[in-house]
Amino acid sequence: MIRGIARFLLGGYRDLPRSIWAIFLIQVILRGGDFVFPFLTLLLTRRLGLSGVAAGVWIMTNVASGLLGTLAAGKVSDHLGRKHVLAACIVGTGLLTGFCGFLPPTMLIPRVLVVAAFFQGSMKPIIAAIIMDLCPQDSRKEAFSLSYLGINLGVAIGPMFAGFLFENHLTWVFFGNSFALLIALVLLLRLIPDTRTDPSAPDAGPERAVGGSAFKAFLERPLLVTFCIISLFVSFAYGQTSFGLTLYTSEVFGARGAANFGFLMSFNALVVLSSTAVLTRLTHRLSGPLTMSLGAGLYAVGFVMMAFRLGRVLLATSTLIWTLGEVLLATNTGAYLASHTPRNFRGRFQSIREFMASVGRLLSPVVFGAIITHAGIHVSWLVTALVALGCVAGYALLHRWDNQVVAPGLQGELP
Repeated sequence: MIRGIARFLLGGYRDLPRSIWAIFLIQVILRGGDFVFPFLTLLLTRRLGLSGVAAGVWIMTNVASGLLGTLAAGKVSDHLGRKHVLAACIVGTGLLTGFCGFLPPTMLIPRVLVVAAFFQGSMKPIIAAIIMDLCPQDSRKEAFSLSYLGINLGVAIGPMFAGFLFENHLTWVFFGNSFALLIALVLLLRLIPDTRTDPSAPDAGPERAVGGSAFKAFLERPLLVTFCIISLFVSFAYGQTSFGLTLYTSEVFGARGAANFGFLMSFNALVVLSSTAVLTRLTHRLSGPLTMSLGAGLYAVGFVMMAFRLGRVLLATSTLIWTLGEVLLATNTGAYLASHTPRNFRGRFQSIREFMASVGRLLSPVVFGAIITHAGIHVSWLVTALVALGCVAGYALLHRWDNQVVAPGLQGELP
């Protein structure tokens, strides 16, 4: 029985190329060894003595630097090859974070980290483009699912070590981060082939290489434009799970709010790790847009529950529901994008989508902060649920359009 369950869960992953399993391992190490940036707020306030406002400015500067890296990475990796550009980003991040370990606790550290954020922000779209290159369309959902599983496995492990080092050996927060990047670099160089696109390769339907500018090619694909706009709103709604959920638990549980928020985040990670393989297997035959529509629907259900005052059990139930939606969305987004992207623009199109999703994450605390101030925390969750419902409709419409529209050259206009 146990063997049958394992075969069911791992069946989708079993036939993936060795290089995809290497990406899984690299993701575990990159996210597990990301000691510096998750603790940047504490570094700025507790160790450098900055006010909350000043720390917020530095955080936003880091985010902006990462966004610039995201945009730059796509174009450079399309031209020079993914593997070597990703290696350069890993080296740049590692050298700069390691350099901070030799510095005294002064304002030079956040200045160096702004530059490091540029290189770190470049990694995500390149890794996604590598997965697109290495896997055929029928196995990409499983490949992105495995990568997502690696990310969350690393996130579940890394903060425990980083928290101990931050309190007791701050220097090793930086050195440990660099050491993890070094391991990831070795694995990348040894196990991942270079996947630079060959524009002379034969046509491949919607993924065939095209000429002209990437931005023009993107605008000529209304399906992808619509998809990226929906991604912005999905990320906008998801931003409430950190910003709004923190305030919600503080209002409902008072002094125990932080502890309850920490419990919910740990529960979220546990649900992700235990459900990713199952949901990927169960939804294998569903189209990407339908699966993402289901995920956005689970967001709406989980979020609308918090329009009311919930106890711990119901709040955990809400978290379970929206986390299942998170898994469905995260494991299908990259696969859907790849199936509609010319292979010579994979890096750039992935950068555009990631940039728009990042804009949604940036706007979320600003907009919802204003709603919370003027209407209260529970109304903000009602608005969040309505945004998620809008995304449900958007993905359902994409599913309908997908049956009528193919990529440019073979493509008509949206109905």
